[in-house]
Amino acid sequence: MSNMLPVNGWLHYTYRPQQSPETMNRRPVDRRFDLSFQNASEEDLGQGFKRYTWSTGIRVNNHEYVDFRLEAQRNEKVISAGYLTDPIENIYSVQTGPRDPNVMVVILHNASNVDSKVYLWLVVKG
Repeated sequence: MSNMLPVNGWLHYTYRPQQSPETMNRRPVDRRFDLSFQNASEEDLGQGFKRYTWSTGIRVNNHEYVDFRLEAQRNEKVISAGYLTDPIENIYSVQTGPRDPNVMVVILHNASNVDSKVYLWLVVKG
């Protein structure tokens, strides 16, 4: 099978790696956590911005995918989110983005061979 595909009269090289059965059968996420502003520390960043942080770390097991839903107050709009790990390991953000105006989704994958705690933060504008 050729890796060249015609598009508008031009041949384009395409590389489509074959997925292993392990990848094809893997669930999208192993666990989900809903974190509310009610359980977070709040820091005023000025000019209508604030940051929520959750002080309790959540253990992400080795090779696990975890879906976090960070919820702000209804009158706030999510701007960005992030995370810190302890210990520092190969934990990657698979997806991060707003789900609703006041809910940010962060999906992480622990690609390491050890468990690690994750501490999340959320920046919002009121």
